[in-house]
Amino acid sequence: MKVIYSDRARRWGEGFALLQKATTCLEEILGPSAGEVTAEWDRAENGHGSRMFALRLSDETGAATAVFTPDELESYSHMRQWLNFLWVDLLQTRSAAILQGLTGAPKDY
Repeated sequence: MKVIYSDRARRWGEGFALLQKATTCLEEILGPSAGEVTAEWDRAENGHGSRMFALRLSDETGAATAVFTPDELESYSHMRQWLNFLWVDLLQTRSAAILQGLTGAPKDY
């Protein structure tokens, strides 16, 4: 898996450690498909000044994005569940692209 951490994500010490932990978990979830996926982490703040992290998973067929708070990343079970949901979103995009390629049907996703 190709992993990209933005400069903003890297600069927040304890947050960056959480991202690395989440990335390891994500690699386990993706299994053999990891080599086909790019994961991009970025840090942002919501309108209330709270720190959040955005994860964008992409491959040649599309992308899926999720946003995590540090608390969500600290909870292994919660983080794993949401990483699974994000992977499913990308798989749905991939499946739709493959089906569209096979049938020539217009995209409706």
